[in-house]
Amino acid sequence: MDLKSEQPIANERISNGSSNEVVTHKKSGGKIKRHCRRFWWLDLIILAIIVLVVVLPLIFVAIPKKAQHDLNASTLEVTSQEVTSPAPDGIHLKLVTTARSGSKFHPTIEAFRAGLSLEGKEPFLYIDVPETKANAETQIVVEQDLKFASLGQFVDYNKVVMGSEEFDVSMNGKTKLKLSGLRAMSVDYNKKITMKGLNKLNGLNITDLKVLSGAGVVLDDGSNLIGNLTIPNPSVMTLDLGNVTMNLAVDGKSIGTTLIPNLILVPGTNHVPMQSTVNQLAIISLIKSKYTNGVLPLDIVGNSSVSGDQHLTYYEAAIQSNTIRIDLNVGPALAAVNITV
Repeated sequence: MDLKSEQPIANERISNGSSNEVVTHKKSGGKIKRHCRRFWWLDLIILAIIVLVVVLPLIFVAIPKKAQHDLNASTLEVTSQEVTSPAPDGIHLKLVTTARSGSKFHPTIEAFRAGLSLEGKEPFLYIDVPETKANAETQIVVEQDLKFASLGQFVDYNKVVMGSEEFDVSMNGKTKLKLSGLRAMSVDYNKKITMKGLNKLNGLNITDLKVLSGAGVVLDDGSNLIGNLTIPNPSVMTLDLGNVTMNLAVDGKSIGTTLIPNLILVPGTNHVPMQSTVNQLAIISLIKSKYTNGVLPLDIVGNSSVSGDQHLTYYEAAIQSNTIRIDLNVGPALAAVNITV
């Protein structure tokens, strides 16, 4: 057999095989193009479905869940609280808080109504929180006249403020977060705020006592003892308590009352005047018979809190629940009116 004559035949077969493959690929490519031209709308629908399956859960589940998580992780600190214009059914409140967040997202929080309550209790006040842009640190100011949501709950709140070194207030509401390019997301705003209380007015002291005796010396309201009060306020609260009257007793026996007119407690140490109506003979008797060093173990218990002619029952309940014991040195005041001890 002639090998030379066979070679072209083999080459021809190989060449024919390659040609068939090219034709096949061209036919397949043509079919795909024809399919795309005829069924482009179907391809778009399938693509849209795929996008929706991936994107919708992200928009409606993952992002809102992340937003709620970041809101829960943020903190809220009260830096100033002013309670003024007290009335039997309401107050004027200025509340300054600082919100802090470590989130990389900085949404806008829509204005909302929030309830303030002791943990596990019904709200004592509802406040209107303004729209806020949430940054790493954001100051929020609420100032408005408020009616009590529950007078009983506000009474309990003031007792806690008076009697506690530290206490918690819950702030709860529903609002919406807005991020650029997304629709507003509903979230729950639930915060526990830890604050310092009045700590039972520990550290209260009476100084500069002066005995008033005789016509023209005793005050018009009958006050026959005056002095100055030092009242520590470790909290951030400013409280307008009105005219405060306190009961004075030694060994469980009343020796009189004291009036602190127009008492406004501010943060820090307060120095305010007081005027008392006391049984001077009873005090002298105690000094002569039992407390010969001139130092009386004085118990001070709240009596009343009055603004104008209206009793502020929520403050009265708080001061009536608190007893303050101080050692009062009346020796110098008695010596000033020639009564030696």
